[in-house]
Parts: sequence; C-alpha cells; structure tokens
Amino acid sequence: MPKKFKLFLIVLGTAAISASLSSFAVWRYLSQHNASLASASDPLVADFSLLDSSGRHHQLYDYKNAKAVVLFSYDINCPSTQNSLTQLNKLQQKYASQDIEFLLLNSGFRTTRVELQAQSAESGNAIPILEDPTQLVLEDLAVARSGEAIVVDTSSWQIRYRGPVIGSQNEPGSEQYLQSVLDAVLSKQRPQFPVGEGDGCFIEFEDKQGLRNVSYTNEIVPLLREKCMSCHRVGGIAPWSMDDHSTVKAWSTQMHKAVMNNRMPPWGADSSIGIFEDDRSLSVAQKRTLVHWIKAGAPKIEKADPLGETLDLQTEEWLWGEPDLVIDIPQQKIPESGVVPYRWVRIPTPMESDTWISAVHLKPSNPSAMHHGFVFIDYPKARKKDQPSWLEGLNGFFTAYVPGVNPLQFPKNSGQLIPKGATLVFQLHYVTSGTPQSDSSKLALYFHKTPPPREYVMASASNMNIRIPAHAPEHEEIAEATFSEPVELHVLYPHMHYRGKRFEYQAVFPDGHSEKLLSVPKYNIHWQSFYSFEKPMLLPAGTKIHVDAAFDNSSENPVNPDPTQEVVWGLKSRDEMLVGYLMYTRERIEAAKE
Repeated sequence: MPKKFKLFLIVLGTAAISASLSSFAVWRYLSQHNASLASASDPLVADFSLLDSSGRHHQLYDYKNAKAVVLFSYDINCPSTQNSLTQLNKLQQKYASQDIEFLLLNSGFRTTRVELQAQSAESGNAIPILEDPTQLVLEDLAVARSGEAIVVDTSSWQIRYRGPVIGSQNEPGSEQYLQSVLDAVLSKQRPQFPVGEGDGCFIEFEDKQGLRNVSYTNEIVPLLREKCMSCHRVGGIAPWSMDDHSTVKAWSTQMHKAVMNNRMPPWGADSSIGIFEDDRSLSVAQKRTLVHWIKAGAPKIEKADPLGETLDLQTEEWLWGEPDLVIDIPQQKIPESGVVPYRWVRIPTPMESDTWISAVHLKPSNPSAMHHGFVFIDYPKARKKDQPSWLEGLNGFFTAYVPGVNPLQFPKNSGQLIPKGATLVFQLHYVTSGTPQSDSSKLALYFHKTPPPREYVMASASNMNIRIPAHAPEHEEIAEATFSEPVELHVLYPHMHYRGKRFEYQAVFPDGHSEKLLSVPKYNIHWQSFYSFEKPMLLPAGTKIHVDAAFDNSSENPVNPDPTQEVVWGLKSRDEMLVGYLMYTRERIEAAKE
C-alpha cells in the first residue's frame, strides 16, 4: 500500500509578510512554484502552539496524522472574508469523514476572545479560531492579508499551495475552488489554479514585524534574568546554564522552538484567566522581543557582556535566609535502573512545645533523581483527632517538592501547626537514570514567634472513581468540593499523571453565579506549578469548587505508558489521579478566643 499523502491546509488570521519577504515577493515566488506537489524548494512550516477562542490548546505538529488540516487567515472585521468562512464551514462538514481538520488563525491584536466567540455564535461558525496575540505565527507564514489558505504536507511540513478559498465571482464553479484544490491534492494531482495571496484585508502588525534593533544589554539580558535564569544557571535544574552571550546564542535555535511551542518558560496557565504571582510566562511584548532578536541572529553589538557578569541567582542555600530548624533526611540510594517503590521515612520532631510554622522548604540534594517528595505531620496519639486527613496526599500535605515548583511561604499572618511530640512523615519518589544515584534531602522550617491569627489549610477537589478507557484521546472527568466556612483562597495546584491533558477550576457561589479561577489547557506532568493568586479570593461559606479535567489515553500521547489499558486511580505514575488542590486560610479557632 502506498503511503497516504498527508497535508495541512492552514486557515490563517490577519497576517503580514515576514521581514525578509515582501507581499509581492511571496506572491511571485509561489506563482513561479505551483506548490501543489512536493519540491525541495517549497518553504517549511515550523511547529507552533496556540490557544483557540474557547481556551483549548492546538499544536501544529499534533496534526501529523491528519490527511489535511485547513487553517484560514481570518479577520472578523474584514467583510470580504465572511463568504470564504461560510464556504469553509461547508467544506468542514463535507470532509469530516476524510480526516481533514479546519482551523482559523486570527491575528488581529485588537480583537478579544469575547469578540471572537460572539462572532462565531452569530455566524454559526464551528471552526476553532486560533489566537495569535504576538502575530509571530503569521510572520513566520509570511501572510500579508486575510482570506488566505495554505496547504502544508504533514509528511514534510512543506507548503504545497497557498491562495484564496473562493475564486473570482465571474469564474464558473468559483464556490468549489478550495474543494477542487483539496480533491486534487488528496488524489496527488496538481491543482489547476493560479497561486497567490488571500483576497481579504491587509493585515496590520502591531510591532511592524520587529524591524527595530533589539538591545542585548538593555532588553534581552533583563528578560533572561527575570524569566529563565532561575533554572538556567549553575546548579539549576535546567540542562544548560546561561553563562554568557555565546552560550545563549548557541542555544538560540532551540530557544526559538521552545518559545513558539510554549514549552519554555514552563507555565501552563491560560493568561486570560486569573492573575498569579511568579508568572513565568513571557508577555506578548517579551515574546516578540526575544523571537525577533533570535531571528536576527542573536546579535550583541555591545563590547561588554552583562550576562557573563551576572552573579548566580539564588546561590544561598535557603530562599528565606537561615532557617530556625533544618532536619536532615537519611541518605537514599537509587539504583541505576528499574522502578523505585515509594520511600517512607519517619523523623520525630525535636520541638519541645507546639510550634507554628511560617514557611517550609523541602530541598533534595539531587533534584534530577527525585520525581516528587511529600511531607506529612503525624500527630501524637493524644491529639489524633486534630490531625489533618492527609490520605497520603489526597487531601493535602504539609509541604512538597515537585520539579518546576518553587516552595511557598505561607500567607502573611498565617501558618501551620506542628504539635509537640509530632512525627514528620516523608514520602519520597525517585526515578532511575542509568547510573546509581543518591540523595540527601533536607527540610528547612521557619517558626512564628507567636501563634498567627489565621491557619493555612490544604484541601482538594478530587475524584478517586475515575475510569479512563483504553485508546481514549479525550476522556473527561469532574471533581467537586464545597467550603463550609468563609475562606481566603490563595493557591491552586492541579495534579494528574502521564495521561493528564487539561485542567480547569471554577468557583460556583451560593447565589448561583460562577467564575473561572484557572485553566491549564496543556497539562504537563513534568512541569507542575503552584498557581498563587496575586490577590487572594474571598469565598463565602457554601462556595463550591468545580474541577473539569481531560485525559489522553491514546497512542498520540507521547508520554502514555500504555494506551491499550483502561486506567483507574492509583498512586503510581502509570495509574492516574484527579486532584485539584486548594490552599486557603481561615480564622484560627483559638484566635477568636484570645
């Protein structure tokens, strides 16, 4: 059987031509190269990752198994593109059974998500609209105006055709223009149509395609320090250190790919929902600046290299200064291969009285070997009734180490209690790397001098009854939890395993109205994050937290251990979890009496 011809038709939003090609140059190049069939000179399309107007994630190369995908350069404010949109929706229905996907790419930097959703509802559009707020994807595709379709062969990611969806109104059969192109390409025939740009409105670029010179010293170095160097430094968890300009330049191609795919900096939250502290993501302006600098060759005009002079970040052993108490965990030996069972270590606390904790930091000596670590407090027998119901982490934990997650100070005027005579219980999960390893973790504790007025508490909206069918690409599950008292919600921490695909929190208030709190459109088990609100959410008693999650148990999930098996709840990474952690403060009961 011959290999099926795979292609991708890109329906783009308003776009401008790249800095290196003018609109006329692109038209002339494509006119001279009728790109319906493979040619070594056909342009390549780089991978990219974008959210659509409903907040769902799309990545170009995820469509590698599609026979065709249709994207269309789309502008809701351009009337001439509406006829093409109507035709596209008809074609979507016609080709649905032939594995042809249709996507729109919007580039209007002034167009909001709400406006895109409203236009789709009004017009009956069923095709997802991808948001391109930086307009970098449009630049890479060299699109000058709306109304342009691009066909990309997914076996090579080369452009085979670009042009309008509908031909001239005076042309017989103009309504079947794109349909004829698709039929011809799918049957490996050369489409008998002229090649050119779209027939819509010219695209306005906010950044004028980055033609200005980007300053390495004044723009790039501060950006790298703020967003990258907490990991990319000597002793950091990243595989390479941003020591100087030459190193960064050598890695700049990989940086470009990672930024366009939203893999780096690691931050999963949809920026349109909620405002969080320690947001590692690049702003629209920062992303444009970094990518334009890289595409210009990562230049450094200045003689001095301030990056090379930068002192290592966080070189101190502890984030918040000298702890009041450091507990050493016995050294753990990790074998060179195999699955390492959870290690459980119990260490009695040395405090001679009840102690309120203001901050805690679990720090492995070998971060590459530790998959995660949880710490729980086991109360003495006389006070068991007051002990939090940890359930091995399901309902919370005292503290945790997860790669990519910074330790948290408890909110101001709050803390957690370690009663006299308590025992610290450590759950340590290690992974093998091909060589024997060891780890000697430490736990740093910071004390309140007097009991704080508020207690820091952790709970969860969880579902232990999840059942994920074999081969299911998008299996949805829910979880809920209700607050019985008024609280201040500070932190959200979504947790799933390898099949986790997306995660969303929503608060449903006693009066019936609801509010989205967090959306993680592309969950990544390797980069889990605490999402700390910039301002805590004040939730009245009776507020329900509703969690929606989706799992990908298909072979298309690159980290799926086994797509042929149904998956249920379990502690092992090969099992699954659905836990929406909720970290909040409430008035300390004793404080009301004091």
